[in-house]
Amino acid sequence: MVRTASSIELGVALVMLAVGAATSCVLAVAWLTVYVGPVPAPFTILAAGVWSLFLVRVASAWSDRAMVAVFPALIWILTLVALNLGPGGDMPVPIGLRGLALLVVGGLIPLWVATLGRSLRPDAHRG
Repeated sequence: MVRTASSIELGVALVMLAVGAATSCVLAVAWLTVYVGPVPAPFTILAAGVWSLFLVRVASAWSDRAMVAVFPALIWILTLVALNLGPGGDMPVPIGLRGLALLVVGGLIPLWVATLGRSLRPDAHRG
């Protein structure tokens, strides 16, 4: 169900979604290299994906516009890029399978779902 919102409500919602997406990305990166004994346990990849999909779903409930639906996923991806382009040449996201999986599951899949979900909705104008 899509709710009609005033521009102030939508603006506040987008700010809150951006904060949620950026915070999720930072936490996922911070805990990405966790080990349980000698075994890597990148559980944050799954958590980031679930949370990003949730944010995309919430954004879709605020507006019919596609840009609103993809906004949290774009903020998540931009935050991940910004973290790796930080000062001093530090790269907190390791280059490898875990880093790629984090990008795909946390950012690209929610972005794809937001755009695909828009195209799969039944058209109200068709009879």
